[in-house]
Amino acid sequence: MENRETSTLEEVRQQFRRFPTPVVDEFEKARGRMPRDFDDASVAQWAEAGIGIAEQTVRSWEAATQYYRVSPRVLSFMPFNYFMQWARCGTDLCKESPTLAAAYFEASPAAMSLLRSRHIESWAKLGGGLYKGTWKSGTLSCKFFECSPKLLESLTLPELERFVAFLEALSRRSYDLSEECLALGQKIFPTLGDDKQPFLSLASSIAE
Repeated sequence: MENRETSTLEEVRQQFRRFPTPVVDEFEKARGRMPRDFDDASVAQWAEAGIGIAEQTVRSWEAATQYYRVSPRVLSFMPFNYFMQWARCGTDLCKESPTLAAAYFEASPAAMSLLRSRHIESWAKLGGGLYKGTWKSGTLSCKFFECSPKLLESLTLPELERFVAFLEALSRRSYDLSEECLALGQKIFPTLGDDKQPFLSLASSIAE
């Protein structure tokens, strides 16, 4: 068993030579913080997912570095099958924008402490859906992931979906205004109590 793990890790380390040093540094640090029952097959899947992220574009190694950095904390919130789903969602985001994937990974530990595991893909798609291939939409998408933990303290997932729909509609008029509303939402929603639904309905009708 031990020889097999060593062989797997050696193969992974060989592939890491293609990327900047921070990728392998974060992998090694994270591996030391993974659960003791993290078996050979799990190590290989986890490591290879990060390599798959790193090799996508010139800058995607930064997203892979963030992926390895937060992996131990994210895994503490979910079973391994959902953990790999989380990794695949980040891989898909990285295909759109490495910066977006890095923001997703960075926000994940705090967000996953508030989300059910089955909602990982829905959350990733909310942020990804705000990205339209432009610099301003990318900024808004990254800001969404950054704000998600605070928003999820006050909003259910369906409420968050309605808020994102409002932000997307508003962004067609002004990305700057949409980003401002995203920031304000963190302050406003905790004060609304049971009035969040009427507020979201009103906001959506104004945006449309």
